[in-house]
Amino acid sequence: MTEVDFGNFPDDDPDLLENTALPKQFISRLRKAFYTRLSDFDDMDDIQMLREPGINWRIIKAVRSERARIDAK
Repeated sequence: MTEVDFGNFPDDDPDLLENTALPKQFISRLRKAFYTRLSDFDDMDDIQMLREPGINWRIIKAVRSERARIDAK
């Protein structure tokens, strides 16, 4: 995803990383890897996510649990 794509979402979109309960450190690391939404990880399994720079098991667990929380609403 390019930086141009970052501004195309409404500010209150629950899928945006900034609108989740993820720690700011995780959001910062994901943004540096050019991720903007939780749904960016929907088609990725854990191994694919681990191959991305700056992503570790703690971030994967947090993203998966936050996505499940939003989907449950």
